[in-house]
Amino acid sequence: MIIDFQHHYIPQKLAEQHGARRGEKVVLTEGGTPKFTMHDRVFDLQQQLRDLEVSGMDLAVLSCPLGWDASLEDCQRINDEYAAVQQEHGDHFAGLAHVPVHEGKTALRELDRAITQLGLRGVTIMSQIKGATLDAPAFREFFAKTVELDIPIFVHPALVPHGYAHAMDYDLIRIIGRELDLSLAVTRLIAGGVLDAFPALKLVMAHFGGGIAAIKERLVNKAYRFGTRLSRPFDDYFGQLYFDMAGFEGGPAALQCALTGIKPERLVFATDYPQDFTGVVTNTGKGSAQIRDYIQSVRDLPLPAAAIEAMLGGTAARLLKLRVS
Repeated sequence: MIIDFQHHYIPQKLAEQHGARRGEKVVLTEGGTPKFTMHDRVFDLQQQLRDLEVSGMDLAVLSCPLGWDASLEDCQRINDEYAAVQQEHGDHFAGLAHVPVHEGKTALRELDRAITQLGLRGVTIMSQIKGATLDAPAFREFFAKTVELDIPIFVHPALVPHGYAHAMDYDLIRIIGRELDLSLAVTRLIAGGVLDAFPALKLVMAHFGGGIAAIKERLVNKAYRFGTRLSRPFDDYFGQLYFDMAGFEGGPAALQCALTGIKPERLVFATDYPQDFTGVVTNTGKGSAQIRDYIQSVRDLPLPAAAIEAMLGGTAARLLKLRVS
């Protein structure tokens, strides 16, 4: 079973409220900075089903780009819609819950509803929450709730991460700033003691953690400078995290680099569809059919067959508690 852990879908009515128009690309901005590009494929579920068939993937894990910093009302609408999609197309889609984490107990109540009543399979947040880092004390109750519910947390890069003044032009905030923010989020979760406090957390970091494997050796060797009293070596904590394989549009170098620092059993296949692999907002020429090439490049890795099958779907199915036939 091949599972896409990063697959974006915006309920159509919500997309239209934010200015989506059929046949057009609409770039959402924040403070004049590009934030997200909406287009037909991101809200056309029937097209997504067709693309799934073309791609060779079996199931997609849904997350909503308009839900990461949304109001409680919009999060509830997304969760209700995802539950309906899961009910109708459970063989092809699994939904992640969206909650306004910054609202504290309000978010915890909605998370409980989304998981225990609606049957969603996990929750998704960004690498920053309203500009605050994930190791902030305010988010400890949220992490505790996910442990109680025994669900994975998919961490997507902040759409417009704060704190990167030199990345605000040339669209660098989306190209590089997001990846840097993911790498910092990984490091802060460890340095800030979050994994010490919640060793049972199931965190799936997007985009190979922003390509963090390339600097992992430095982090391992310099962790003594954090100034926090960690009970174990940096690498032990790092080994508790999961990483998705999206963000580089199937780049073989990114995949090979990731495997130098991340164990195969901690990688889950992902595409960042429909922002990648459709040709709608990229100029690589890669469409949905080229996802098959990415899948094959994973199959061609010099790894045991069991490890490859786990990367392509087995690990994701276990995290999401999906029954695999």
